[in-house]
Amino acid sequence: MDSNKRHAEVLEHLTNLRAGSFWQQVFSPYLEQAYQTNQNQWYRDAIRFSSLLAILLLLASYLVEWGTGITHGAEALVARAIAIIGLAVAYIYIRRSKRLTWKYWVVTLNTLILTAALLVIAHDTAQPIKMIYYTNVFFVAVVVFTFIRLPLNFTNTLGLVLLIMVACALYLDSMNLQVSAHIMFFLCSGTFIAVMVSSRTEKMSRESFLKSELIEFEKRHLRDLNERLQEQITLDRVTHLYNRMAFDDKLLSMWSLCSQNDQRLVLVAIHIERFGYFNEKRGAESGDDLLREMSRKIRSVLQDSNDAAARISGGRFVVLLTGAEKEVNEQLEALRGQLLNLSTLQRCTVLEGKVYLSWGRVNLEVDIDRDPRGVIDRMFNHLGPIEDLVLSHHTQAVAASIL
Repeated sequence: MDSNKRHAEVLEHLTNLRAGSFWQQVFSPYLEQAYQTNQNQWYRDAIRFSSLLAILLLLASYLVEWGTGITHGAEALVARAIAIIGLAVAYIYIRRSKRLTWKYWVVTLNTLILTAALLVIAHDTAQPIKMIYYTNVFFVAVVVFTFIRLPLNFTNTLGLVLLIMVACALYLDSMNLQVSAHIMFFLCSGTFIAVMVSSRTEKMSRESFLKSELIEFEKRHLRDLNERLQEQITLDRVTHLYNRMAFDDKLLSMWSLCSQNDQRLVLVAIHIERFGYFNEKRGAESGDDLLREMSRKIRSVLQDSNDAAARISGGRFVVLLTGAEKEVNEQLEALRGQLLNLSTLQRCTVLEGKVYLSWGRVNLEVDIDRDPRGVIDRMFNHLGPIEDLVLSHHTQAVAASIL
């Protein structure tokens, strides 16, 4: 999805979430999937912890009953064993599953099984222990609704089913009406509060997710702006090669690096002679076309990641090469062949001989006490026509004149 479109969608959802009720918490499919993916680790930890805790409490109940001499019938023992197995399966599923596709259904099924087991045990137990097991149903609802935090459709349906199960268990139990009414009121009010807390928590979580999405969008937007600004600062507007300032920085960094590795740098100056005359006769657009064609030819011969090229002013170009002597000569010979066939110049036959290219080369021996940037301007005073000059044979004379 386009970032601007997604940004607008996130803002719209955030506005609706803040203005809407507790029940209006549904995102578009794309954002909902992103939200659920973002929450996967929370669901994983919450379900694992609550399942493990429930298993330990049910196992501990065996020890308590054994120590106090409380006995249960076969139905209660089987129901508790099934609940322990179901919780263990949920724990293993959450631990091993990567996508957690069925996490809500697993939690819902285990909640129903555990509640049924507690109600069966409560029905089989005498007072006052019976009340403890009924109360435990409330704690199951609190954990499921406020800690694990199921989606609202699961929460509402499951809460209603739990109340129906408790009501049926109280109807079948032998308690009097007053006690049953107190238990039902406690469970109804507790479940309602847990659902409201779950809804509020879910709303806050979704709002936090949308805010984090907006922050990420702003970060990406700022990074893009910084990259564009950096490009404007370091690159020439017409050729998209380095400008003079950026090339000076590149030359200094390579100078420092090569001083450590005892390597040589090769600087090549290329000049479009009488470039202003060309602009005057052919127009600035043709001049820009010539500069862009020159930059493409130069860029095509840059091989090493440390090679660089710049347009420092007007029709002046400078190239930095860092390879071995043989490789540099091959690069320059290839560049010479391409620069001799500039289509922009060849179309201007009327200017033939009046506008031409010159170039020169200097091998820089790294000296930590010398500033290499001063060589660039002096190179342009010692150039020769590109048609007549072979750089590999002319290097020593030019270097002696410059240095």
